[in-house]
Amino acid sequence: MCAMEMVAWLAGEAHSDEPACACPVLAALVRASNDAMTGQERDQLLRPLVPMLVNSRRTAAVEAARGWRIVDLLVRTLAPRLLEQQGTPADARVLASLPPVGDAITAQAARLALTTCAAPLRPVAWVLDRAIDGQHPQRFVAAAAQVAGAIRGEHGWVEVAALVRRALTLPAPEVARAAQR
Repeated sequence: MCAMEMVAWLAGEAHSDEPACACPVLAALVRASNDAMTGQERDQLLRPLVPMLVNSRRTAAVEAARGWRIVDLLVRTLAPRLLEQQGTPADARVLASLPPVGDAITAQAARLALTTCAAPLRPVAWVLDRAIDGQHPQRFVAAAAQVAGAIRGEHGWVEVAALVRRALTLPAPEVARAAQR
């Protein structure tokens, strides 16, 4: 049983990996991560999140804020870690030093910075392009799992699990900013 199927079971819903009670943005990221993790990583990092994902569905503004959080993690944390491992620490520093990515304008700046990197980071560019276009984050956040999985060790997965935990309790100002976008 995958993590999201466990959420459905705990919520008393029919067997599904898309439970109605769960935030679709976080569910998309958790499903993709679940599929790419080892069994041990799933047990250690995703299993504790399962009860927290029950009844995590909120407003469109909260979903948007959660999506931007994932984009920001991808650009300023996961991509730099991958670039460091690929031997391009200067590129890693450029992305890590960007201001938080939380709207189309900062996403465009991140996309421009990405074009200067020596290593191609296609999943990151793909996510940024969709975020800039205003697509619903449920449609693109799963690509963050591709980058997390490419990072040696479980560092990428630890970051993803921590992000999901933090995204479940977004501060009101962050949600308000996402609603205005």
